[in-house]
Amino acid sequence: MEKVKLERLQNAIKQEITVILKITANNNLFKNITITNVKVTADYSYATIYWSIYDETVALEVVSEALEKAKGFCRSQLAQTSNAYKVPQLRFKYDETNMRVQKIDDILNSLKSKDDPKNNS
Repeated sequence: MEKVKLERLQNAIKQEITVILKITANNNLFKNITITNVKVTADYSYATIYWSIYDETVALEVVSEALEKAKGFCRSQLAQTSNAYKVPQLRFKYDETNMRVQKIDDILNSLKSKDDPKNNS
């Protein structure tokens, strides 16, 4: 039962943080952010929020710094909308899944092109 409660909390935080960043926060950097996952510790003290951005023109460091500055604001907004007894401390972490997928795809494509008999003639 506790696991189900934790999963519900993680999903609720994911939805709320998405709304807070895209609508409530007045920072255009957050418009292109996607919250990919949220992991809350078993004691509900910390929530790690995984994010990614698809706008390659924006530096990840700039977005990361902006998220760090917005942590307190996000947590206070989360406390207002949540009926939870305890609102966890927020940690934002860049989700590197897309970069890993791209890297694997590049490797597979390079292997495929090496094995292609059309390239050997």
